[in-house]
Amino acid sequence: MAWNVLGQQFCSYKVFMRNDKTHRFCKNPYNQTGICSRATCPLANSQYATVVEHDDQLYLYIKTAERAHLPRRQWEKVKLAAGFPEAMKQIDDELQWWDRRHVNKVKARLLRLKQYLMRKKKMLQEPDVEYVSVNKRQEDKLLRREAKAERAARIELEVEKELLERLRKGVYDPVVNYNPQAFDKILNDIGIEDEEKEFDEEEEGEEWDQEEELEDFVMGDEDDMSEDEDYEDAPKSSGQKRERLLIEREVEEERPSVRRRYEEEEW
Repeated sequence: MAWNVLGQQFCSYKVFMRNDKTHRFCKNPYNQTGICSRATCPLANSQYATVVEHDDQLYLYIKTAERAHLPRRQWEKVKLAAGFPEAMKQIDDELQWWDRRHVNKVKARLLRLKQYLMRKKKMLQEPDVEYVSVNKRQEDKLLRREAKAERAARIELEVEKELLERLRKGVYDPVVNYNPQAFDKILNDIGIEDEEKEFDEEEEGEEWDQEEELEDFVMGDEDDMSEDEDYEDAPKSSGQKRERLLIEREVEEERPSVRRRYEEEEW
């Protein structure tokens, strides 16, 4: 009698698909399968059982015809064990004389709820992922600006120069907190600079010695020429002057040849 009204006429728990009026679903929390049918309707059956979940705990709800006149006490609640085999044994004990097809539907609901709780527990253990909308155009613009600023600042080169300068001045202890590659590099740079300085000093000293030798050579020739003039006669003074001029010209011409030879030896 109740199903003639609920199934054929109006029921507040009955739901239809938007474009399909043939398949009916039931929103009643005590429904075993969620399908609106005569065998699974908790309102049209006086003897009914199902499994319900409350706060991650499963309970077996049993409806009996003897309690139909007391709606508040119509459902008897039995707490099921956490283990799946123990819960199945409890269902068999409580529904020992019930229809086996009805009992199998209750066990199938127990299995689905167990799987649901396992997935829920696994999802809670995973880290929360927060999705934030990103303006791709603005993000690319900021990245280009950042790259351009880094190229203009040359931060790595400036930092390297500053650290090497401090290391050269002795600000850092070479034994503690230093980069071996950078330390070897600065030592090599210092060694090359010292070698260049020594080489330049040696060149300057050799040039100075050669210039002194040339000056001594020229001065010695002039002294010899002056001594020779004292011993020679007066009429020959014009010839002596010519010889002196020729000697000076020859000495001046020899100077660049000596320097050129010295440069060739260095090269």
